[in-house]
Amino acid sequence: MTPHDPSGPAGAGSGEAYDPADVAAAERLDASIAAVLDGRVTPGVGDPELDRLAGGFRPVPPASTYAAVERGLRSQGRARSGPRWAAAQVAAAVLGVVLIIHGIGNMVAGEWISTSLGEPYNQHAMVDGGLAFIALGAAIAVASTRRRWLPVAVIVGVPLGLVMGGRGVHEIGVFAWGAMAHGAVGVAALVLLLTHAVGRRYSRRSDREGRI
Repeated sequence: MTPHDPSGPAGAGSGEAYDPADVAAAERLDASIAAVLDGRVTPGVGDPELDRLAGGFRPVPPASTYAAVERGLRSQGRARSGPRWAAAQVAAAVLGVVLIIHGIGNMVAGEWISTSLGEPYNQHAMVDGGLAFIALGAAIAVASTRRRWLPVAVIVGVPLGLVMGGRGVHEIGVFAWGAMAHGAVGVAALVLLLTHAVGRRYSRRSDREGRI
C-alpha cells in the first residue's frame, strides 16, 4: 500500500492520496502481527489486542491431528521400550515355568524325593508345598506378560528363587536331581534380577535423553 495507491478505498477518487500517518500505522501493525506469528514476540506479553489479531491468522490444527500425534508418540515409546524389557519378561516366564514344574514334582514324586534325601516323607507337606510353588509360578508367569507387571515377578520370584538355589547346594552329591531343580530356580531368578536391572537402567537413560 502506498500513499498514492490508485486502488484506494471504495468511493475514493483515483487522484486521492492516503494519509501517510495511516499508512505507517498499518505497516507497523502488519510488522507487529508478523512478529507474533514468527515467534519473535511472546504471546500474552505484549498488547492483548495484538494477540487477538495475530490469532486470526494462526491456523488451529484439527482434533484428528492431535490424536494422530499422540498415537505416534505412544507407538514410538512402545517400540523403544520393547527390546529393553523382552529379556526380563522371558526370564520371568522361565522362572514361573520352573517353579510350576518344581511344584508338580513335589506333588507327584514327593515320596521319591524324600527317600532320596533320606528324610521322612510327609505327604501333606509335599502336596501343600507343591500347590504353593504352582501358585507362585503361575503368578510370576502371568506377570511376565506385561512390562508394568514385571516388578511383581521380581519381588515375588527373585528372593524365592535365590533362597531355593542356595538350599540346593547341600543336595549336591546327595540328590543330583534335587540339586539340578534348585539350581535351575536359582539361575532363573538371578537372570531375572540382572535383566530387570539392565532394563531399568537403559529405560531411565532413554527417558533422560528424550527430555533433553
